[in-house]
Amino acid sequence: MFPLKSTTAQTVWDNFDRELIHKLKLLPEEERSDIRLEILSHLFESMAQVPAKKSSSDNIESEDVRLIKAISNLGSPEEYLEPLIADILLYQKASKGHPSAILQTLKSSGKKGLMHALATFVLGMGYFWVIMVFIMSVIHIVNPDVGIWYYPTGEVSLSFNAQPDAKQWMTGWFSVIGILGSAAAYWGLSKILSFFITRLNQE
Repeated sequence: MFPLKSTTAQTVWDNFDRELIHKLKLLPEEERSDIRLEILSHLFESMAQVPAKKSSSDNIESEDVRLIKAISNLGSPEEYLEPLIADILLYQKASKGHPSAILQTLKSSGKKGLMHALATFVLGMGYFWVIMVFIMSVIHIVNPDVGIWYYPTGEVSLSFNAQPDAKQWMTGWFSVIGILGSAAAYWGLSKILSFFITRLNQE
């Protein structure tokens, strides 16, 4: 796929490839393969842009030099690989609902402008209410007064105590509905957040 004439250039290339594989080992196989191929392709194209000298001996020598220059132009692997790997791992954790990854994603997206801050606020409030309902649903198991109360006037309140002149919603099923509903909502918010991360990475 990447033909090299010089033995020295091939050795340099193989060493670079091995280091690349080592740096990408934390990623899933499919993404690791895609990133590796993209970087190697970019490296080969960058090397090919430098014209080779005319004589065969000079051509072999220039191939070595061109490859070394192309690797140097890429910069340190830590500079272009570590942020990419960190973003991918963060995306995977956030899409699986890891709280720390979700908080980190919301924090970083909130710094990217007004629209991002607004989306971060909406998602953050969504997570807040989902977690609140989950906690109340668990507490309701030992304290039936915890739940949703609605008044004759049509007002509704989420309360940890019994409310005078109000009726409780689904007293016997609140825990089951709340736990299952909040779990489903948490999963849905995580999927929305993972889509949001993808859009951020494309900008």
